[in-house]
Amino acid sequence: MLLRLTVAAVAASAFLCVGAQACTTPGNAAELQNEVLAHLNAERKANGLSPFKLSAKLDKAAQGHACDNAARRSISHDSSDGGTLKTRLKRVGYKYRAAAENTGRGFGTGARAVEWWMNSPKHRSNILLGKAKEIGIGIAVSDAPDSKLHWVLNFGASR
Repeated sequence: MLLRLTVAAVAASAFLCVGAQACTTPGNAAELQNEVLAHLNAERKANGLSPFKLSAKLDKAAQGHACDNAARRSISHDSSDGGTLKTRLKRVGYKYRAAAENTGRGFGTGARAVEWWMNSPKHRSNILLGKAKEIGIGIAVSDAPDSKLHWVLNFGASR
């Protein structure tokens, strides 16, 4: 059931990109999302933290920003309309006590993405943020000839 909801959330949010731009998600988006989640939760467990639970609202915000970044071939934390993580979370109705975001581009697998983020102090601290209990994972593909995966992780703790 959770996988089915996750796939539905990823597919539905692919159409909610900033503006009217099209968004391409990889055919194996649900598998990549599950892979990232498994690796993130393994890192959290190894550090004595509770696992992340998927949040539909965080997924929607992350997917929209992944689409926006893919359209621009960017890893920015700012949206093309000038929005920030705070703005994007407000748009999806996510009321938070704590929030953070990781972005990335070009990682071919979820394992590689998590490995890279864990070797970056700022990204690692977001993954190991004890206050964060929920996550949204957005994955989009930039247009050819680039055709790279764009990743967005939104971490949060709702109020």
